[in-house]
Amino acid sequence: MMKKKNLLVVAAALLPLWAYPNVGEPLPVQADDENATALTTVQQDDSVKFRSIDDVVKGQIEKEKIIGENTHFDKVWARRSYFNIGYNSSTLSPKNDYKTGVGNELVEDFGSSYGFSLQYGRSYRLHKKPLFGNILQFYIDYTGVDVNFSHYDSGPGADGSDDDLYDSSKKNEDAKKVVNEIGKMSTTEIPYYIPWNLEKYEASYGMMVGPSFSIAPFTHMSKATGLHYMKLNMYFHIGYQFSLMFLSSDKNADINKPVGTETNSDFETMNGLTKINWGHGLLTTFGLSLTWKGIGVGYEHRTANNSYKAISKGGEEFGSNSYKFKTASNRIFVSFRLGK
Repeated sequence: MMKKKNLLVVAAALLPLWAYPNVGEPLPVQADDENATALTTVQQDDSVKFRSIDDVVKGQIEKEKIIGENTHFDKVWARRSYFNIGYNSSTLSPKNDYKTGVGNELVEDFGSSYGFSLQYGRSYRLHKKPLFGNILQFYIDYTGVDVNFSHYDSGPGADGSDDDLYDSSKKNEDAKKVVNEIGKMSTTEIPYYIPWNLEKYEASYGMMVGPSFSIAPFTHMSKATGLHYMKLNMYFHIGYQFSLMFLSSDKNADINKPVGTETNSDFETMNGLTKINWGHGLLTTFGLSLTWKGIGVGYEHRTANNSYKAISKGGEEFGSNSYKFKTASNRIFVSFRLGK
């Protein structure tokens, strides 16, 4: 009886398992309103996450675009050093009345037959970024090297007419008086006229500083990136220079020629002296140039006011007066724009 009773208990325990054979599987979830709201929230969360990634990508693209534009415009404005090679046309004008030793004639204006110049300098930015959308930039320029050379043909006294020939036998009495007054020359020494009418070679070295600005008018054209490098530059510089002027000898331009067995002692004496004048003074320049990337062309007007004195090997045979001249030069130059 006990065994039958135990069997009935086990059968009663197994009956629920038979009635629900899939008890080990998960029960189906009813899509009621609450569950539907939960599913929608999950989908919305996934959508929000997807849009956030898209924004990050777009932001990165925009950032790279800005970096690319900055790099591009850094290259547009990077070349701030300049090296100019120019051809000059100059006029040498006395600022006072100076005698030439040719009759009673005075020193006239001399026009150069040719000349050239070299410049090297650097522009220093006054603000970090160009203004008005990468269009305008202001600088202070420093030109550490300004070398100028000019050649002047002979003036009166070299055209073959006797009236215009230079007379080396004539002495500069005016210079003698001035020299005696300041006590630098004895009364027996009478200097020669400085032969300004002879062929002249002038070489000068100067340094300058001044403001400038550059305009890049095409930077607003987004597709024409090559035109961004086109710039118009304008400047005004002031500085100081030292100058040497050499006057060549020309015996044919001298009226003082030997007669018979005589020697041309005065010419030989004057010719044996070093006819070099040295000077110094202020100079100013105004110029403009049009450049594209590393090369450009430009124009410059240059004015120098120098005070010259004669250098002589034999003492003060050409006097000790100072002679003031103004040099006005027009330059056409090729400009090479160098690195940062």
